[in-house]
Amino acid sequence: MDESILNHLFLPHHLPDSADEDFLIKGKHENEYKLLECLNEYFNSVTSAHVPFTPPVFRIFHDTIKRWAVLQNPQNLSVQDIQTTLEKLSTGTLLPLYFHAQNAAILIEIDETNQPIVSAWEVLLPNSTITSSITRHYSCFPVTTYRLCDRGQLNSKVHCEILADFMSNTIEYSKAQKASREVDEIRDVPESHYVCQWWIQHFQELTDNHATEICLPFKKKHRDQIRSHRELAPFRRSGLWMTIKVVVQTILTKSLKENAIIIYKLFVTHFLTYIICTRTPPVDLLVHSIRKIVRRLNKIDHLPIASASESINQWIENTKNDIQDSINRIFPKSDWQQAVRMNEIRNEDLSMEDFHSDNTTICKHSCARCMFQRGFSNEKRHFLK
Repeated sequence: MDESILNHLFLPHHLPDSADEDFLIKGKHENEYKLLECLNEYFNSVTSAHVPFTPPVFRIFHDTIKRWAVLQNPQNLSVQDIQTTLEKLSTGTLLPLYFHAQNAAILIEIDETNQPIVSAWEVLLPNSTITSSITRHYSCFPVTTYRLCDRGQLNSKVHCEILADFMSNTIEYSKAQKASREVDEIRDVPESHYVCQWWIQHFQELTDNHATEICLPFKKKHRDQIRSHRELAPFRRSGLWMTIKVVVQTILTKSLKENAIIIYKLFVTHFLTYIICTRTPPVDLLVHSIRKIVRRLNKIDHLPIASASESINQWIENTKNDIQDSINRIFPKSDWQQAVRMNEIRNEDLSMEDFHSDNTTICKHSCARCMFQRGFSNEKRHFLK
C-alpha cells in the first residue's frame, strides 16, 4: 500500500503497466479513498505542533477532508449517508466528491445565506491527449459556480440517489472504431458531461454565481503517465489526488488571495514530506521522492509573498524549517550512494531535464463555459432519474 500511495503522489519513473497491479486503483478504485485518510492522518499529526500559527482556513480543510473521506469510501457509501451529510452542511462548510466512474468531480459549498453553491469539472484528460504529445497540459480554475435557490433540491432523496449512482456506475464511455463499428473504449477515462453539464442543469431556479464570487484564477498541470496500451485497465495517476489539489487551492485562493499560491505549495510539500517520513518505501523511490521535495522547496523560495499577517509569515517559516529538518533526518547515508548512482544511470535515458519547450496546451473544461448551451434529451434525463 505504501508504495502505491507514493506512486500516485510522486509519479516515479517505474510505474505499473496495469491499474490492477496498483493497490489504490485496482478493481473499481476501491482503495483510492485512502489518500483522504492519509490527509486526515496528516492533519491529526501536525495540528498539535502548529496550532499557534496555523491559518484558520486549515480547520476548514480538516473538517472538509473528514466529511469527504466518509463518503468517498465505496465500501460504506449509501444514499442515506449522502442525504444525512448534505442536510448537516452548515454555513461555510464544503463537500467535494470525486466520481471515478464519470471522470468528474463536484464541489458543494453552503454560503452565508444558507444557499448551496455548486460546481463541477472534468478531472483527467483522455488517454490520447496524455500519450500523443510531450507538451504540457493544464486545466483552468475556478470553473463556473451556480447558486441553488432551493436547498431542498440538494437534500432530496432523488438527488442523493443520483450522486450514489455517479459514484458506482459509468454512464458513458469514450468511443472507439473497431471492425467498422463503434464500441465503448473501456481503457480510456469515461465521459464527464453527465456530471459537468447534466447534473448542473437538472437543478431548477439555478443562477450563475460568477458575478458575485471573486476568486483569483489558477491552473493545474496534468502530470500523468500511461505505461501500456495493451492493458484492459492501464495505470493512470489518481484522479482523486488531482481533485484534492484543486479543492485545496480553491479554498485557499478564496481565503488568502495572492498568498494562496505559496501557502498551497508549502502545504502540499509538507504533506508529501510527512508521507515519506511515516512510510518505508524502497531506497530508489525514497530518493526520487526527496529530490522532488527539494525541487519544490527551491521553487517555493523564489515565490513572492504579498503583505501577510504575522501568523501567516510564522506558519511559512515554521513549515519550511520542518520540511528541511525532516529531509535532513532521512537523507541517504554514504552506504546508500551506490544504489543512488545505479538509479541515476538507469533513469538517465528517461530524463527530460535537457528538453525545453514553450509550447503549452490549456485545457478548459466544458463546465467553465455556460452549462446550458448543450441540452440533453428527455430520454437521457429519464435514464438518469
